[in-house]
Amino acid sequence: MKNNTEKKLDDALNNAEQYIEQLKAMDDKKLSKYLDLFQQQMEMAYKQKNHAAYELLCEYERQVIIARDSKY
Repeated sequence: MKNNTEKKLDDALNNAEQYIEQLKAMDDKKLSKYLDLFQQQMEMAYKQKNHAAYELLCEYERQVIIARDSKY
């Protein structure tokens, strides 16, 4: 049975296009804050050897980067 983090990753992957479109509507300053937060959390997950959380955060980061990139 999947844990909550694995379910969130499945959701993030299955709905990536929709989430990226929502992220595009946000201003760049907010997206930049999200990136900073995700990177800090990724570092913590890596140090704690929490692979599922790290993978989820990488996907969130990827979606924010795509949204920011496609705005310009």
